[in-house]
Amino acid sequence: MKLPPLRYAAPATVPQACRLLADDPDAKAMAGGQSLMPLMAIRLAAPSTIVDLGRIPRLRRIELIDDQVRIGALTTHEQVIRSRVVRENAPLLADAGRHIAHAAIRTRGTIGGSIAHGDGAAEWPLALLAAGGRVTVTGVRGERTIAADALFVGPFSTALDADEVLTHVWVPRRTSGWGFGEFARRSGDYGLANVAVVLDMDGDVCRSARIAVGAAVGTVQRSEPAEALVVGSPLDRANAKAAGAAAAESLAVIGDIHGSRPYRRHLVAALVERTLQEAGSRS
Repeated sequence: MKLPPLRYAAPATVPQACRLLADDPDAKAMAGGQSLMPLMAIRLAAPSTIVDLGRIPRLRRIELIDDQVRIGALTTHEQVIRSRVVRENAPLLADAGRHIAHAAIRTRGTIGGSIAHGDGAAEWPLALLAAGGRVTVTGVRGERTIAADALFVGPFSTALDADEVLTHVWVPRRTSGWGFGEFARRSGDYGLANVAVVLDMDGDVCRSARIAVGAAVGTVQRSEPAEALVVGSPLDRANAKAAGAAAAESLAVIGDIHGSRPYRRHLVAALVERTLQEAGSRS
């Protein structure tokens, strides 16, 4: 299907992009275009103007700054996955990225575009939430930082204002205590349930936990009841299984033609149990 009529702008700077978005409430920013273009093709999105961020320099760099990995928003999925800085300092991201769609999409889609899109089934929002990361955004009123816990506010909805552009993704350096799990019908499909876990362990005892679930819920979210079950206790199979059951019961799991609500609850429980044990084995 052909795209609807629209205007196209390719700003050279972030402030120019923000001004274009502020001046036209129906404008839409585009990074890699792998989410926006299909929505436009089937008329689920019809922006008056596309503000293409692809020509803005210095937003494709990956670097380690103190104990944080900083990733430019226009860095492609494949660049994140292949980055030595990411693999050595934030391997959760590298593992999560390998589950994204297919090679053609991974070489065009961007980490910033995916996070700003806020799809509850996408891998980057889930990994960012579990890792306790944050994003830097710029708008006509200046720059601000949004923690992942406050960023994802609903299905396809984030805390970014209409004139704001996501410029950088920040993830704390972590090489142990992490796990990522996804169940999809076929390789490259969206997952029916996704789970990301980050743990701090003291021997066999869990001192802190972040357990995030996606795909089976409308927007990525943490399960605090599941986290509370494992913190302060040995991370054995029984506790991991109990945490999986708690996650499945505490979250508003969705059902659709791809999987019923009871089926997805089962997937969440199983993935949380498995991913907790995986994260514990890396501590």
